[in-house]
Amino acid sequence: MKKGCLIAVAAGLLLIVIIILLAFGLTRGDLNNQEKVTAGIRALAARMPTYITIKDVKKRWGHGQEDIFPVTQFEKLWGDMTTVPEIQSRFVIVPRLRGQQLKDQAQLDGWLRDGSAAHVESLCEWE
Repeated sequence: MKKGCLIAVAAGLLLIVIIILLAFGLTRGDLNNQEKVTAGIRALAARMPTYITIKDVKKRWGHGQEDIFPVTQFEKLWGDMTTVPEIQSRFVIVPRLRGQQLKDQAQLDGWLRDGSAAHVESLCEWE
């Protein structure tokens, strides 16, 4: 990558960091102030949506006995800042091969068939 491109990318990333800091009510200088950072996080957390999920959880007692209990889980998904008006969120379509990870041997067949293996092979230089 050329030097001018690197500078443009760095400037863009710095702008994104500043916008996110402003959503927290902070500046770069505030990052050393633990109390102000904590207050900023809590203020933004109060504005973030809360997702509620009901899950069945197994409790194993031993000797082959287990019970299933419904559990309610409350989450704040910090990656979803679409409801924060100061941050203009966008969804970008990217090729599926980008970031496709093989995490288990059981995924190997699908990974080969969907073109991910060919994509990784095109990125590598084999001897």
